[in-house]
Amino acid sequence: MDDSDITLNRQIGVEAIRPGCYRSVVNPTRMGKLSSTAFGGNLLAIAVNSTYQTVSHLHHLYSICGHFLRPATTDRKLICEVQNVRDTRSFQTRVVRVSQEADDGSMRACLVASADFHVEEPASMVTYSVLPRSSDSATPVPVNTKSSAHHGYGLYKYIEKFTDVQPILFQEGDTDRIPETAPSVISSERFRVRGPLESQAEELSALAFYMDRGLAYIPADHSGYELLDASACATLDFALRIFRPQITLKNWHVSEQRTAVANNARAFSEGRVWDENGILVASMTQQTMLRPKSGFIPRI
Repeated sequence: MDDSDITLNRQIGVEAIRPGCYRSVVNPTRMGKLSSTAFGGNLLAIAVNSTYQTVSHLHHLYSICGHFLRPATTDRKLICEVQNVRDTRSFQTRVVRVSQEADDGSMRACLVASADFHVEEPASMVTYSVLPRSSDSATPVPVNTKSSAHHGYGLYKYIEKFTDVQPILFQEGDTDRIPETAPSVISSERFRVRGPLESQAEELSALAFYMDRGLAYIPADHSGYELLDASACATLDFALRIFRPQITLKNWHVSEQRTAVANNARAFSEGRVWDENGILVASMTQQTMLRPKSGFIPRI
């Protein structure tokens, strides 16, 4: 099968090798032209899908937190080992390790994470949701616009086929930014997944795939620097939290990304996703390694 024919549910699909061990159906993909290694969101999606294969249909993912240990390559499949560490009436917890076979035959760990699943409770004491910041002053741009700087670098070249995207022109303004304060810029867009997603496991794996997209790059981007000013830019850790498991990504959703703090060549950023009714359904936070090139002079 040609890569251009691969649908998202196949790109994030897994098959059982033995109990507690799964293999990706296809090789992981790159995100775009700036990196020759596998897209981290593909590894995370495979981890989510693998853990879903080991839990009750009554339990739903609400949290997966972990670390990227080393990059994966795109010329071989991913292997997921899932350890069962808790099974109760309300919660099921799994530890997952995503690896690849090295040229010498050894297994090299690329990602480790803890995933927790929760049943639907019969009642909630409180129910509420913050609105997207862009909801009052949003200007959608036509689907598949090529106007952003990201397209100039081919940043999403190999994964943009999986989603329809409408960037939203929205910015709180950074003209009077005080030195050493975080940028107030928000990257916002509407998105939906192309192709079929046939289970909750596939829906949430696809969400994990999408939410890793570009989050590592926004500390530099929102600070007004070119991506090529960095000598290293990679996600170190992540926390994906799901607030409503019944997600249908063929419907339009709104995404916002912003950065909060940076120091010691690391930056901390968050992405949020709302459904078509304005309900916050997921949050992804990441800490990113962001090293400048030699001779780099910051403007702020």
